[in-house]
Amino acid sequence: MDTQILKLEAPFDYIYCNGEVGKHIATYIVGESRIGEDGKYELETHSHPIVQYKDGAKGVVWNRAELTDCEVLCNEEDMRMDVQKFFLLCVQRAEQRAKEAGEEQYAFVAWDNSPEEAEPLKEKLRECGIGFKSKEPVVEVGVEVGGCSDGYFAQFMEISIMHFHHIEPTLEELGKRLTEEREYWENIYDHVVKIKYTPDSSTAEGFVENL
Repeated sequence: MDTQILKLEAPFDYIYCNGEVGKHIATYIVGESRIGEDGKYELETHSHPIVQYKDGAKGVVWNRAELTDCEVLCNEEDMRMDVQKFFLLCVQRAEQRAKEAGEEQYAFVAWDNSPEEAEPLKEKLRECGIGFKSKEPVVEVGVEVGGCSDGYFAQFMEISIMHFHHIEPTLEELGKRLTEEREYWENIYDHVVKIKYTPDSSTAEGFVENL
């Protein structure tokens, strides 16, 4: 088995995996060659990131993650990450936790629990000096509104920069909840993007546009 360390040069990337954020300063490469049963040469390699945490010692090896498992958030030339990538990472982390907890319908649990991952991840970004950016200054979010046995529901099931499924006894209370939801995510994203609700059902028409 052969090992080597590939040192990287600035500008360094900031990467994410398993809920952690670090500056990718080098790569630990492990390689093993062998002759297979068919007589052919085979080479197996593994590449583990070596990172530096904010104000921490350099040289922490992510031994439980390979480079192919990591997401590049940004690099030192532009210390901002896309808001949609941020939300998808929140969903991904929530799904990972749901799987570990043995949740049978972990995908649905991940959508519902994604907001719980937003603030911890944002704090780690803030510690590294990473902010947000958006390709569009205004993102339209299609909302379905309808009646149910407990009053009225509103849901948004597409992959975007937010997710919700709310039920309230009155349309007035539902409108207040959706307003709070929008304000929460715009604040999470440091107001680099505005969220505009658009109707995805007849009940939503004339309702969500006025929130």
